[in-house]
Amino acid sequence: MRALLYKLMFTLAYWVFRPFNRYIHYTTTPAALRDSLKLDPTKPVVYILATRSWADLFVLDRICKDLVLPRPNRTGSNFPSVDKAGVVYLPALLETRVRPTELTQLIETGIATQDFDAQLVPVSVFWGRDPGREKSWLELLFADSIQAGSVRKFFIMMANGRSVFANFGLPLAFREFVNREPDATRAIRKLTRTLHFHFLRARTAALGPTLLPRHVVINGLMQRKNVLEAVQAATKGGAMTREKALAHARKCADEIAADYTNNVIVFIERFLGAILFKRVFSSIDVRGLERLREWAQQGYEIVYMPSHRSHADYLLVSYTLYRSGLVPPHIAAGVNLNFWPVGGLLRGAGAFYLRRSFAGDYIYSAVFRAYVDSLIQRGYAIEFFPEGGRSRTGRLLAPKTGMLSMVVEAGLKQRTRKVALVPVFIGYDKCWEVASYAKELKGAKKQKESAEGLLKAGKILGKSYGKAYISFGEPTVLQDYADQHLPGWRESFAPDKDEPPPQYKAFVGQLSLHHMREINASAVANPVGLAAVALLASPQRAVSEDEFVEQIGHLVWLLKAHPDSANLYIPEVAPKAIVEASAPIARILRIPHKWGDLHAITDNDAVALTYNRNNIQHLFAIPSMIANQFRTRMLLPEDLIVLGVRALYPFLRTEFFLRWQPDEVEHVTRRWLEVMTQLGLLSREGDRLQRPDVTSPAFSTLAMLGRVMGETLERYCITALLLAEERRTQQTLKRERFEEDCRLIAERMAILTGRDAPEFFDKALFRGYLNTLIEVGLVVETGDRGLAVDARIERIAERSLEMLSDETRQMLLQLLSRRKLAESGGGAAKEADKEPTPPGTV
Repeated sequence: MRALLYKLMFTLAYWVFRPFNRYIHYTTTPAALRDSLKLDPTKPVVYILATRSWADLFVLDRICKDLVLPRPNRTGSNFPSVDKAGVVYLPALLETRVRPTELTQLIETGIATQDFDAQLVPVSVFWGRDPGREKSWLELLFADSIQAGSVRKFFIMMANGRSVFANFGLPLAFREFVNREPDATRAIRKLTRTLHFHFLRARTAALGPTLLPRHVVINGLMQRKNVLEAVQAATKGGAMTREKALAHARKCADEIAADYTNNVIVFIERFLGAILFKRVFSSIDVRGLERLREWAQQGYEIVYMPSHRSHADYLLVSYTLYRSGLVPPHIAAGVNLNFWPVGGLLRGAGAFYLRRSFAGDYIYSAVFRAYVDSLIQRGYAIEFFPEGGRSRTGRLLAPKTGMLSMVVEAGLKQRTRKVALVPVFIGYDKCWEVASYAKELKGAKKQKESAEGLLKAGKILGKSYGKAYISFGEPTVLQDYADQHLPGWRESFAPDKDEPPPQYKAFVGQLSLHHMREINASAVANPVGLAAVALLASPQRAVSEDEFVEQIGHLVWLLKAHPDSANLYIPEVAPKAIVEASAPIARILRIPHKWGDLHAITDNDAVALTYNRNNIQHLFAIPSMIANQFRTRMLLPEDLIVLGVRALYPFLRTEFFLRWQPDEVEHVTRRWLEVMTQLGLLSREGDRLQRPDVTSPAFSTLAMLGRVMGETLERYCITALLLAEERRTQQTLKRERFEEDCRLIAERMAILTGRDAPEFFDKALFRGYLNTLIEVGLVVETGDRGLAVDARIERIAERSLEMLSDETRQMLLQLLSRRKLAESGGGAAKEADKEPTPPGTV
């Protein structure tokens, strides 16, 4: 009688819920659900729901119907079969020890039936994505909860029916699991415990920890030990009263703290997704999400550290994560973005603001550190940009270590969970700020962010920028990395100690460089980037169509054989399709000709395309160095090629954040030589390698590949030649003057060669080269910022000159000669710059 009554109530509830089911809007993960689950059609399917909820079951039934998956049926006395999938609810903790449940009955019956096997699929159904806010009864009422009763569940359904999210776990093999246990009791307990952990982690990954009201966060910061100590220090000597110091600390906390609100995240997902992203970008191409979800569901605290190329980066990452069923992070944003109305919107999306410099304000520094520490302790996901600002050239910038140092210290101090640092490569077919970047590189003043600038930026809505790309790379587990590179860190970061170990600063610097290399290892070789590499390395930025397609094909095959190919992403691999996809976005001209069409770009478009080239230039660094050595030579011994690459590799590694250690580069170079030989770009004669005949298509590809790093080699040569020249003069060499002289020579060279490429004479690049020379011991920096140069630099200068074309070599030597004239007083230089007087004239 009781079973009959239960069945009638269930049937009634189903028909009552049916009209409401049409109103429900859901998303699922994994995205390609049927392909990801890989269900075996010869075995029964049993869905396991996290909570005993008919509403969850009805939603699951609709999802399975829509996606053509086995539809769930209440198990009860009906044992699941191949034709009829079952569904059971996860028992409450310790419930299986008190009374039998549907899950225990399933396990016991399955164990007793030796030929029975099933696929157990855990399913978490979330009504809305709001984790709830502590001490807010209204948000807790409407936020989904596993403890919700019938009445509260009704309110949750009504409030969140348009944003249902279902997370499907990978199938668990029933027979394989129970056979590992000695008896049914052990199997029941272990399976129940495993499922409880799975659902808990899935919930944390999707919703995150419960939120605290903002005023509670700020009040908590005011009670932190380091903040109170900073306040106390500020009052010493009567410089500030305690009341003023406390008021300043609270003002700093109010300036910093986020006000993370699910409503703002939903607004960004729905409104900005429809208005901004879908109108500006044709799509958002994402890679690495499943790996990321797995790490999040294993209980790691996730810290996202993306490359930074556009203001769109902030919103794109949060938008992508939310759409994929992962909780968006709290984001460290520059205080320059805290203007109306963007400041409040970003703060509601999880942004917390930091100043460019903390210098001189110890209270602000203490409050900010306390805030970062509180985020880590409570388990919130965090995002910050290690470069500290947007890249104006398209290359990764040297990392800033201030924010990373705070995150690392907070992560190593807490022992609750491990911290996973996730590299994120963000790229665009066309970055909408690239025109302003070019102006800034030429000396224009950076425009301050403001509401007026935001209105002007609305013009981008009428343009197409192709695709946006996000690639989540292989995470670095902070604690494991510290075990390898920071001995004794557990003792140094004990609760009773406040000072980090002496080698901590060097460790953070090493970690920051490691992370930048992981970002570049996760690069996306998008169509526009590949087209830019080939086209910008062609003479006069023009190439015949058949050569263009063939060269891009070789670039794709080189990437497929890349030592980091498992981490790279090539969205499109068909060369012809790459040309067709990139042409309208990059504004590549098609010039008809009787002997075959040509492709070319204007000077202005070439500047913009340089940004895309620089995004992925590092992927071809070593092959380009190999190809460059054949620019003036037909045949070269393999050992000599390896020696040439090895000599320049420290500079390549610094500029392009390459992953391989210096002692690995010989093996990597020989591997590249084998790949280039297999592709027909080189041929082998014993221990020597030969370039193709100049009439063959492969020769044009090899020449193009050599020119990919042409400007980089020219900068290396400028640095080495200038250092060698300064060493011969025996005069005092100041670092600032040397870097400026390098920039001036490069700038003059760019003008004389007709290059509209301000990033060619970027002073930061020369600074990086000089740092590398200091690291390898070829230059020593004295205490007064002077430079002492080793004699070996002259040999490096000679070798660098050998890798340049005759025309470039001659121009560079002339520029160095004219520099001497300019420094001798300027008159001789001016006289030398005059037009020559024709013979026979007066």
